[in-house]
Amino acid sequence: MGDGADAMLGMDTDRCRLQADSLEAAADRLAGLRERVDDSVGAATWHGPDADAFRLRCSLLSQGRLREAGELLDLLARRLRVEAVAQERASAADGHGVASSGRALAPAGAGGRLLAGPSAAASLPLLGAPASAALVSDALGAGVALGTAELTGVVVGLGGDPDGIDRVQDELGHLGGMFEDWAAGGDAPALARLGASTLLLSGAIALAPVETVTDTGLLDPRTDVTVHAVVEVPSSTAPRGLADLVAANDEARRPLAGVPGDADRDGAAAGRVRIQTVRSRDGGEAYIVHAPPTGGAPIWDPDSWGPQGNSAGWDSNLRTMAGQESAAMADIRTAMAAAGVPDGARVMVVGHSQGGLTAAHLAADPGVNRADGAPGSYDITHSFSVGSPVGTVVPAQASTSTVNVSHSSALEPSLLLRHPATWPAPLRIADPVPLLDLAGYRIDGSRVSSPAVREVVLEAPAPALGGASPLENAHESVLRTEHGVDPTGGYHGSLQAGSGTDPVLAALQEDLEGTYVGDGVTVVEDVVVVVGRKDLR
Repeated sequence: MGDGADAMLGMDTDRCRLQADSLEAAADRLAGLRERVDDSVGAATWHGPDADAFRLRCSLLSQGRLREAGELLDLLARRLRVEAVAQERASAADGHGVASSGRALAPAGAGGRLLAGPSAAASLPLLGAPASAALVSDALGAGVALGTAELTGVVVGLGGDPDGIDRVQDELGHLGGMFEDWAAGGDAPALARLGASTLLLSGAIALAPVETVTDTGLLDPRTDVTVHAVVEVPSSTAPRGLADLVAANDEARRPLAGVPGDADRDGAAAGRVRIQTVRSRDGGEAYIVHAPPTGGAPIWDPDSWGPQGNSAGWDSNLRTMAGQESAAMADIRTAMAAAGVPDGARVMVVGHSQGGLTAAHLAADPGVNRADGAPGSYDITHSFSVGSPVGTVVPAQASTSTVNVSHSSALEPSLLLRHPATWPAPLRIADPVPLLDLAGYRIDGSRVSSPAVREVVLEAPAPALGGASPLENAHESVLRTEHGVDPTGGYHGSLQAGSGTDPVLAALQEDLEGTYVGDGVTVVEDVVVVVGRKDLR
């Protein structure tokens, strides 16, 4: 762009066509959602005149406003392609040609507007992000949101519960908000966050018909949590290093010695957050908060997707990855208050799998992670995790250090093409969970990055005991087998072997020495806070 009278403004026609592709893909996704809603309504076990009327209105809505929203997205996509061609032709006719691959130029003089012919789209103001990001959000809002508002009135009129419809609108708002932020000059949405948000919206749409007649609890976004008990951990000792931090995090999931009946507790009823108060070498106090991994019912059990009281279910994985407030995050804040962690205190959060994701998102919340001692905030100095997908999150304070450890495969890729009998024993594979952040890539091809966030990749360890699968060895924090705790397996084993040799881990150990771990650090108090949301099972 120039500075004089011939200064040029222009449309990136290649990017314009890419955004047209995105709009068409959104139209396809909306068509798929319509089909799933139609199937869910048709399969609902509800009979009688009211049910027939409800199905009729849903059908009219699907074939009316929702179909029109999809057609609008397609229309916008086609219009963008037409405008791209018009921009290139107008530039060529004006004598400026094409300045670079796909970027057509037009003379300035319209107050920062694109000059590409007499169309309405040509007068769109220039944005730091593609203008079609705003079009996506507007189209979704004008189509689907308007349709769900109409459907809410129908449900209420028939005596049903509109919570399911309201949830669709909420999820739609979260998804559309990403594009609004992008259009306003913010960063493009991270692919992992966009994917999680899309899954939550799809789930809400599929569940909406059933939620009008019964509360399933599935994907329920409730974040009101309650402390059930604060249990003291007996015979606690201060951690010496990174492997000890991982072991302490794992211990909170296990039966506590000296606590009657703890071995028979229902793990799906509530979660556990361990909080260690330590006295640092300088005499001040600091706090180690252990965020738990996914817990409760197994992934194939519907209870693990919302109904259970343990907030760290699989639904919290999706909600936290989507950048939303999750019950798992509420558990941590509530547990810290129950344990008496004062505002502004120095805090290190340790997590495994979902726990690391929860820790990273709390550290990224400027209302939680700040050094001014505001109510409900803490000075989160470190977020340390193993096996967690944290590549889409940047801490709110530049002084916060986020380190995640993942496992790579010890198997040469070429060996996979050979007979399994030639594979080394025991087989050591990579941990797939940290890869779920999709390396922090955004929808526009850029990546989330920060010098405060570092990923350490260690080779998956060789377990000393048998009885565990390669996936368990790759992902478990402490590898437990039928023969007992494996001293060399899991992240505990790899950290014992690699903490001193990896430069990032060695620097982290040195940074923590004297404050959270090592000589001169003593435990003042060690508690496990039993906390969770309402159990809907």
